[in-house]
Amino acid sequence: MLHHRGPLRPPVRTGRDAGQAILDSPPEGGLRVAVAERSDATFGGQSRRPKPCSMPRRSRGVAFGSAPATRACESLARLALVATFLAVLIAPRALADKAPTPDESRAAMRLADPSLAIELVAAEPDVSAPVAMAWDEHGAMYVVEMTDYPISPDGGRVKRLEDRDGDGRYERVTTFADGLHWPSGVLPWNGGILVTAAPDLLFFKDTDGDGRADVRTVILTGFFEGNQQLRVNSPTWGMDNRVYLANGRSGGSVRRPGEPDSKAVPILRNDLRVDPATGRAQAVAGFSQFGLPRDDWGDRFPSWNTVPIRHVVLEPGEVGPSANTVADILDLSDGGRVYSIAPAQKRFNVETVAFFNATCGPTIERGGLLGDAYRGDAFFCEPLTSLVQRRKLVPDGPTYIARRAPGEADREFLASAHPWFRPVNLATGPDGALYVADFCRAWVEHPDFVPEGQRKSVDFREGFEHGRIWRVAPRGSEPGPPAAKPGSADAAGLVALLESPNGWCRDTAQRLLVERRDLATVPALRRLAAASKLPLARAHALWTLRGLDALDDETLRAALRDDSPRVREQAARLVADSARQPSFASELAAIADDADARVRLRAVVALAKLDTDLERDALARVAARDAESPWAAAAILGALESSPGKFLDILATRQPGWLARPTDAQLGFLASLGAQIGASADRALVADALARAAAAPAEAAGFALLQGIARGQARAGSKAFAWPSLEPASPPLRQSVRRLLDAAAAKAKDPAAPLPARDRALAAILAARDPAARGLIPILVNADQPATLQSAAARAVASAGDPALADALLSRWDDLSLATRRVLLGALSGSPALAGRLVEAVASKRLEASEIDPGTRDALRRLADPALAKRLAGVFPAAGADRRAVLERYAPALSAGSPDPARGRELFAKNCQTCHTRGGGAKVGPDLLSVAGRPPADLMVAILDPSREVAPDGVAVVVATARGDTLTGLLVEETPSSLRLRRAEGLEDVIPRADVEALRSTGRSLMPDGLEQNLTPADLADLIAYLKSPEPPAGAGR
Repeated sequence: MLHHRGPLRPPVRTGRDAGQAILDSPPEGGLRVAVAERSDATFGGQSRRPKPCSMPRRSRGVAFGSAPATRACESLARLALVATFLAVLIAPRALADKAPTPDESRAAMRLADPSLAIELVAAEPDVSAPVAMAWDEHGAMYVVEMTDYPISPDGGRVKRLEDRDGDGRYERVTTFADGLHWPSGVLPWNGGILVTAAPDLLFFKDTDGDGRADVRTVILTGFFEGNQQLRVNSPTWGMDNRVYLANGRSGGSVRRPGEPDSKAVPILRNDLRVDPATGRAQAVAGFSQFGLPRDDWGDRFPSWNTVPIRHVVLEPGEVGPSANTVADILDLSDGGRVYSIAPAQKRFNVETVAFFNATCGPTIERGGLLGDAYRGDAFFCEPLTSLVQRRKLVPDGPTYIARRAPGEADREFLASAHPWFRPVNLATGPDGALYVADFCRAWVEHPDFVPEGQRKSVDFREGFEHGRIWRVAPRGSEPGPPAAKPGSADAAGLVALLESPNGWCRDTAQRLLVERRDLATVPALRRLAAASKLPLARAHALWTLRGLDALDDETLRAALRDDSPRVREQAARLVADSARQPSFASELAAIADDADARVRLRAVVALAKLDTDLERDALARVAARDAESPWAAAAILGALESSPGKFLDILATRQPGWLARPTDAQLGFLASLGAQIGASADRALVADALARAAAAPAEAAGFALLQGIARGQARAGSKAFAWPSLEPASPPLRQSVRRLLDAAAAKAKDPAAPLPARDRALAAILAARDPAARGLIPILVNADQPATLQSAAARAVASAGDPALADALLSRWDDLSLATRRVLLGALSGSPALAGRLVEAVASKRLEASEIDPGTRDALRRLADPALAKRLAGVFPAAGADRRAVLERYAPALSAGSPDPARGRELFAKNCQTCHTRGGGAKVGPDLLSVAGRPPADLMVAILDPSREVAPDGVAVVVATARGDTLTGLLVEETPSSLRLRRAEGLEDVIPRADVEALRSTGRSLMPDGLEQNLTPADLADLIAYLKSPEPPAGAGR
């Protein structure tokens, strides 16, 4: 696959376009440059500041958005800023070639909201190269610095900054810890700080009061040390009193120091949750790259460089086999665009990047100072494009849709006209403002992601001594310390702070209460949980009691009846977290009928595995109400691990519509339920379910159940449909199932039947591996059949294992659609029994060698059959090992003539669309809209030498199964019971571990070498021209 290889250069606008972009005035208030001006507290001021954690302060003339001391100062400030801003407009290239002063940087910034202002709180030499920040309970800010990025491994440090005079600037600075191995995140805890610095999670503490840590302890170790941008990061305090860590996309096998490797927790495709007091770690859903924010209610929002926000809906242990746990919530109706106003620079690339490319450092607004219009919004950084984007999180059942905010459809919340503005992280501060960590460098590219020929001429550390921390707040709100510091509050004061509108205050108060373990606070916490007027305060009180092991049944039962659905949701989580389900079964069954979808989902999770009729009845009611929700279906299937057959009985007897008049969503659920039954070792259970399928009033329901049961048996290791499992079942049952299979075959080939019905019927008979399917395959793999039926039948040729059938399909190659050819190649190349027929077809010239893509050739070579390998060598010459020679041969085409993007689109459809999307296609590799801004030479390397630099999660693996199949793809999920493999066309296989005979990493990208065998140099130039189109032409990728 074509990988986005980390951060690239920022998008640009040159000449008149750049100036116009900067001068465009938003309708509400003109240019968004935070100049000092008088405020009458129309925006911000005391009415907009949260209490009790913060309060307004008299201006000292240092906040760039606050009132000046005098009219003269105001005039001078305005003149200075206007002059600086005009300099940016007149000479963008000159400014781009040097570091901006803080005033120059500030003058180049534009906020979409005229009621907000941005002000500096720290800059060099106090901070340099900041990548993360957090505040302790005393208001001290800890800033993680990666000053030696990307060269030296031990130049990282953590600074401690204090604002002792309350003017909003941090004037006392000490180096709290140094000599760190590319640190990436910080979180105050237990009087010190937790720091992520792969391979370790470290704890630092100052015990003698000199401002420097004299305690250094390794809490966890074993995080993999990938590229500096792809390492464990962002420790985040969870509402459940645990610390969450972003994976970073390098993975690891994590353990406490001194523990054997056998105790390690693998996190290949997961984030991590840890109890820092014990070091006990657990893999959780997520797999975030840089940043792992949470909202007020504890929901986590992972992020990738090209996917700025996702939502963790469920955890792996809460769902059925192969179900998704994380929702893609970004609303792409706007095309995923970003709107940069940064001017051009002399860099590796001079084209505009218009899409997400290096997203990082997300946060959810929880401070309250910005006002209700911003509460709960998502913000994320784009350092390459010098901007911060904002999205509204709009509820959508148990998850969200992240939409652009009103008034920001074609502009960003914060953007800079100076390309040295490098926002890399965001955070809510103790005062409730939004803080921005500005890396402030010429380059944020890593040398690994830069063409070799240009690396030696670049000083990648240029500007390493610079760095800024910015504060975004309402215009007129004065900077200053919080009115009450949690660190100096007594127990009663900490309980009171749980009612603060500022999330930082609530989190810090809860953490301190749990750390101090003062049980004298329990009565006050119980009163707060019962009587606070603020739902958030009630939820924090509940979790604090849980952290103190003092959450009593009475308090928890009352919470399950709370007026707020969010509190009821938290109460259901607490029942599961404290393993009290049996004692709360009736209450949980009651909230299964809750009006709120999130509460119903949590009720399902909490009821899981009770194995009682009460539980199953409640789950059936949720299933009837939420059948259209994939999240509810996944949770219900996860809850039914021990009793799927009994649940089917309930659906059949108490909700007969499931088998008589099923919706499409219900049919999908029945197939999944059948799969759980089919995987059972209980033969009587399987036989009963087959009887239900055969007797279903709706033929479609019978097909769905049959398909699921057969797939479940295959996952359990059966090589074919397990007729012996029906013995000594009665002959009538076998006859009934036979009739169902015959009906499926007839429906599948009936041209008058609706296509969805034909698809379902074919899926059932193919899953059952019925011998009759062999006769269907040549009928359906035909040009006069719908594409979905052709592809499904072609895919089944491998399971049929019939060389004559393979020959028959290959003989009609010229009549097959491009999509069907790809599926057929994948099926044959993964089957040791049939691969030889494909090679023979090429050797005999029935197929042209050029029609066999490099991926298929690689799959054939991986079969490790000596006789086949010898035959392959004569048919498919191996791709040249010297990738450099290939690159040198193709490089001149990038600058010769005028490439044709329209022709490139056709080449993309033929060579790339099986794995990549660009407005369409299969989601295996990244969506290639994100590579539009990369230089042609960089794209050439990515296409012709794809394994030069591969992220750990992009390495292909090969799985050999007990059924004799060989599957190659990306390992996208790994659980104790199964592997999920994603292959070309976006196909996914869920393979039970019991069926895995061998699993090995190729050490290479899934995208194979040798694409030049299908592309001439001119073809490559056309393909790259298409990829670099800012937006896909009409019909792209379809």
